[in-house]
Amino acid sequence: MPAITCCGDVGRESIPLTFPSRTTRRGQIRPFSQSTISDGGLMPAPPLYLLMALDPVDFLLLFWFTIIFDLPRYFISAVVIALMPRRQLPPLQLTTSAVVAGHNESLSLRVCVESIEADQIIIVDDGSTDAMWDVAQTLLNEGLADVVIRLPARSSKPAAVNAGLEKCTGEIVFIVDADTTLDAGAVAAVLPYFADPKVGGVGCDLKIRNEATNLITRCQAIEYAISFTAGRQVADMFGILPNISGACGAFRRAALLQVGGFGIEVAEDANLTMNLRRHGWYLRFAPKAVARTNGPETIIGLLLQRLRWDCGIVTIWWRKYAGNLNPFRTDFLLSNALTSLDIAWFSVILPLMFPVYVVWLWNYVGEFAFVLLLAVFFCLSVLELLILLLIRIPVRLLPYVPCYICVQNLLLRPLRIIALLSEMIFTVSRRDDYIPQEQRWRLS
Repeated sequence: MPAITCCGDVGRESIPLTFPSRTTRRGQIRPFSQSTISDGGLMPAPPLYLLMALDPVDFLLLFWFTIIFDLPRYFISAVVIALMPRRQLPPLQLTTSAVVAGHNESLSLRVCVESIEADQIIIVDDGSTDAMWDVAQTLLNEGLADVVIRLPARSSKPAAVNAGLEKCTGEIVFIVDADTTLDAGAVAAVLPYFADPKVGGVGCDLKIRNEATNLITRCQAIEYAISFTAGRQVADMFGILPNISGACGAFRRAALLQVGGFGIEVAEDANLTMNLRRHGWYLRFAPKAVARTNGPETIIGLLLQRLRWDCGIVTIWWRKYAGNLNPFRTDFLLSNALTSLDIAWFSVILPLMFPVYVVWLWNYVGEFAFVLLLAVFFCLSVLELLILLLIRIPVRLLPYVPCYICVQNLLLRPLRIIALLSEMIFTVSRRDDYIPQEQRWRLS
């Protein structure tokens, strides 16, 4: 490796910062450790000194992964959030229905239903074995629900939601998980986006309700702020919103009927979203329509949830909707192609390339790689803080940003690699208990 030269003066002349090398088994020269030149010969150099001494060429060479994959999304997000304020939409009156489907959600069903300000509320009990049906009937008798449906056996969330859709009468249908609640005014905040007759669905700003439980839930609260509050504002600005969360989303009933409702799929929300896009419907994001859901409170619970979500990346955007990239399809739309490319770049290529980068970096600079990765960690933390400040995240969460970065890079990023490869090779989602075994034959 060429000597890395300090750009400034040390004394009267710049001092080359060399990486002494060792010979591999194949006779190639590989960098081993960083050193500086002194009167007595080579001496170890402080890592921070070497880092500050990198010239622009070496900087680009060593940090190419961060420059290519991380910096663009942070820069674009910051520009969109800071410089492109959202236009206030005038209120709009439309009839609304809400479908609340769940399995064994007796403890959360009441608070969910009480939070929904819709004209019609339909509860679907997906074969529960707890007291959910009793709670649903009580809500019906109290006038808080308009229709209650009980499926004889667990059939999957998509099947339960479709059963509720058959009873909907509103122009706009809200799909709400039974463990999710809506903030006051959330329904009204969504409706103005449907003034455009081409809009088929609107996503809500999803937040973690149980953030104060432990460190795991606090990290999820930060993640949701970045991926929903910030990320989906950016995607909405460019017209490439890839998913309306299944926890809470609003849809034009005519659009749902056109695409046949929810397909039986592990990632049923992403599947519906892309199906709507393929049929030419626009999708929007309403940042003032806030919904809150409980996040997993244990590491195992978090890993299992993300394993299922990450497998859906392959299932939906590769197996089912890879055709969005084909310009010769009769239903080709540039916005759909860009949506798929966005998912492929940041959700597939980025995590798969990260271990390649780490191995390359270690092979190139040896143990100095730890210093470089630590510098990346610090820079990402600063960028995350910038985005969080722009979206006005609660100050109480800011001290946990470094922990969030660690969880993302040391836990969830490796898990995504495992999930992607497992789904590509073994199609593990087809054996996921999220879809009951009796319904799996309907998986596409």
